[in-house]
Amino acid sequence: MSNTRAARIVFLLLFIISIVVPLFYFDQLPERIASHFNIRNQADSWMSKGGYMIFHYSVILFFFLVFWGLSFFVPRFPPSLINLPNKEYWLSETRKEKTFLKLQAMMFWIGNTCLALFIYVFYELLNANINGTGQISNFSWVSILIFLSANTFIVIKYVLYFTKKENQSGE
Repeated sequence: MSNTRAARIVFLLLFIISIVVPLFYFDQLPERIASHFNIRNQADSWMSKGGYMIFHYSVILFFFLVFWGLSFFVPRFPPSLINLPNKEYWLSETRKEKTFLKLQAMMFWIGNTCLALFIYVFYELLNANINGTGQISNFSWVSILIFLSANTFIVIKYVLYFTKKENQSGE
């Protein structure tokens, strides 16, 4: 299975999870939901249950459209709009298709980290509201560091890949 295909499958699975899971917990949520938490992980802002669900699905749809849309439209951009190391080499007719598959994979992996973080945030919000504590776990800060580290790794991996001027078939 290609890296692009695996990234796309994970992206679709995370998208489906982020759509379906809140539906199972909707009835357990209170009418007034803690929706923002301060630096001490305590709730400091609230919204209606319906308002939160609209917000949740709007963010998920935004992530989906941005990352799926970018993966679809970037191959159609003129080369002048694409910033890539060794652009002439990687966008030559013989390498163009493989290059865009690599870029699509990168976009989907970054989209995966965004969706995974949002699913975790929803999980924390769900627990804080269902158990009535109005507090999220201390691991929330670590999850943001993991998110930032994962995205840094993805970007560095792809920058290093495109910095080389050799056809790396098999990846």
